[in-house]
Amino acid sequence: MRAELDKVHGRVNKLNDRVVILETQGPHTKASLDRIEKSVERLNGHLVRAIWIIIALFITALWRVATTSGLTGN
Repeated sequence: MRAELDKVHGRVNKLNDRVVILETQGPHTKASLDRIEKSVERLNGHLVRAIWIIIALFITALWRVATTSGLTGN
Protein backbone atom coordinates (compact mmCIF):
# COMPACT_ATOMS: atom_id res chain seq x y z
CA MET A 1 0.00 0.00 0.00
CA ARG A 2 2.82 2.38 0.90
CA ALA A 3 4.62 1.70 -2.40
CA GLU A 4 1.50 2.52 -4.40
CA LEU A 5 1.03 5.72 -2.44
CA ASP A 6 4.64 6.68 -3.16
CA LYS A 7 4.07 6.02 -6.89
CA VAL A 8 0.99 8.22 -6.90
CA HIS A 9 2.85 10.91 -4.99
CA GLY A 10 5.71 10.76 -7.51
CA ARG A 11 3.26 11.08 -10.40
CA VAL A 12 1.57 14.06 -8.77
CA ASN A 13 4.95 15.73 -8.29
CA LYS A 14 5.86 15.14 -11.95
CA LEU A 15 2.50 16.52 -13.02
CA ASN A 16 3.03 19.56 -10.82
CA ASP A 17 6.45 20.12 -12.40
CA ARG A 18 4.92 19.94 -15.88
CA VAL A 19 2.24 22.46 -14.95
CA VAL A 20 4.85 24.85 -13.58
CA ILE A 21 6.90 24.53 -16.79
CA LEU A 22 3.82 25.15 -18.95
CA GLU A 23 2.86 28.18 -16.88
CA THR A 24 6.33 29.68 -17.25
CA GLN A 25 6.31 29.03 -21.01
CA GLY A 26 2.86 30.59 -21.42
CA PRO A 27 3.96 34.21 -21.99
CA HIS A 28 6.63 33.10 -24.48
CA THR A 29 4.12 30.99 -26.36
CA LYS A 30 1.64 33.87 -26.45
CA ALA A 31 4.30 36.24 -27.77
CA SER A 32 5.24 33.77 -30.49
CA LEU A 33 1.62 33.31 -31.49
CA ASP A 34 1.15 37.09 -31.64
CA ARG A 35 4.15 37.40 -33.97
CA ILE A 36 2.81 34.64 -36.19
CA GLU A 37 -0.62 36.27 -36.30
CA LYS A 38 0.88 39.62 -37.33
CA SER A 39 2.91 37.94 -40.05
CA VAL A 40 -0.17 36.18 -41.40
CA GLU A 41 -2.13 39.45 -41.42
CA ARG A 42 0.71 41.18 -43.28
CA LEU A 43 0.91 38.33 -45.78
CA ASN A 44 -2.85 38.48 -46.27
CA GLY A 45 -2.61 42.21 -47.01
CA HIS A 46 0.13 41.62 -49.58
CA LEU A 47 -1.88 38.84 -51.18
CA VAL A 48 -4.97 41.02 -51.53
CA ARG A 49 -2.90 43.81 -53.04
CA ALA A 50 -1.30 41.37 -55.51
CA ILE A 51 -4.70 40.06 -56.57
CA TRP A 52 -5.95 43.60 -57.23
CA ILE A 53 -2.86 44.36 -59.29
CA ILE A 54 -3.35 41.20 -61.36
CA ILE A 55 -7.01 42.05 -61.96
CA ALA A 56 -6.11 45.61 -62.97
CA LEU A 57 -3.42 44.35 -65.38
CA PHE A 58 -5.85 41.86 -66.89
CA ILE A 59 -8.51 44.53 -67.42
CA THR A 60 -5.91 46.88 -68.90
CA ALA A 61 -4.71 44.15 -71.27
CA LEU A 62 -8.28 43.41 -72.35
CA TRP A 63 -8.90 47.12 -72.93
CA ARG A 64 -5.76 47.45 -75.06
CA VAL A 65 -6.62 44.38 -77.13
CA ALA A 66 -10.14 45.69 -77.67
CA THR A 67 -9.03 49.18 -78.68
CA THR A 68 -6.05 48.23 -80.89
CA SER A 69 -7.47 45.29 -82.80
CA GLY A 70 -10.80 46.84 -83.62
CA LEU A 71 -12.89 44.51 -81.46
CA THR A 72 -15.02 47.33 -80.15
CA GLY A 73 -18.22 45.83 -81.48
CA ASN A 74 -18.32 47.46 -84.95
